[in-house]
Amino acid sequence: MNKGVWTTVGAYVMWGVLPIYWKFLQEVPSGQILAHRIVWSFLFILLVLRWTNQWKEFGYALRHPATRNAFMLNGFIVSANWFVYIWAVNHGYIIEASLGYYINPLVSMVLGVLVFRELLNRVQWMAVGIASIGVLVLTLGYGTFPWISFVLASTFGFYGMVKKRRPLASTVSLGIETLAVVPVALLFLGNQVVTDNIAYNMSPVIWIALLGTGVVTALPLLLFGYGAQHIPFTLVGFLQFIAPTLSLIIGVVMYHEPFTAYHVFAFTCIWLAIFFFSWNSWVVARKRRQLI
Repeated sequence: MNKGVWTTVGAYVMWGVLPIYWKFLQEVPSGQILAHRIVWSFLFILLVLRWTNQWKEFGYALRHPATRNAFMLNGFIVSANWFVYIWAVNHGYIIEASLGYYINPLVSMVLGVLVFRELLNRVQWMAVGIASIGVLVLTLGYGTFPWISFVLASTFGFYGMVKKRRPLASTVSLGIETLAVVPVALLFLGNQVVTDNIAYNMSPVIWIALLGTGVVTALPLLLFGYGAQHIPFTLVGFLQFIAPTLSLIIGVVMYHEPFTAYHVFAFTCIWLAIFFFSWNSWVVARKRRQLI
């Protein structure tokens, strides 16, 4: 389980600092960033598949209708998540986006209980309740329905569920997911060229950063895909608090988005919940070691 935990933590740290990368590319329209992200991610994954000698597994998965269809659907789900997140960051909604990823662990835990029949003990349910109160207060503090938050939470929750239900090498699954949406991305970029809407007058550094979107997209997803298959889905849910916390700090400290009393209360609840969940996990693991 340790390797699964560390790869999942690594994925969330990378996601947590992504706002800096998208802010750097904010002169490029969000739709074009997404299209580049899809194309370069797909090409990067093809290189990884060749390097890891996983072509046979990739071909077998594509020939298996249920697996192929599930992960192709996942490609459209995660693409929607990508677009909303890029748009939110580049339009000054980093904190609302971070709220989405605070709600997401609750979605993951509910799916873990309902879909995978995972059981939570009393301490874990208490942690869920405390975190839910914090998220509810933060949601009400906005005064309007935070659609960005809920789109991000729901799309990534279901994305992770598919990963868990159909175990597949993370490289192979991401290859299928990006393959599904590459044609759409290429058509979009082609249309932008024809209509003269594509951003041409960019510095070489921006072009390099667009090429790099493949790496910054694929690497954390590969780590997450591996981790989600090797640790309980409820634990995946709580580890997800890492990414929005980093994003929140970046939004407040670097980009000076407002941090209100609602945020203070909500994040206090959330971190208290994480403490109880972590403490309970340590106690359970210690008891299991004593029984061996």
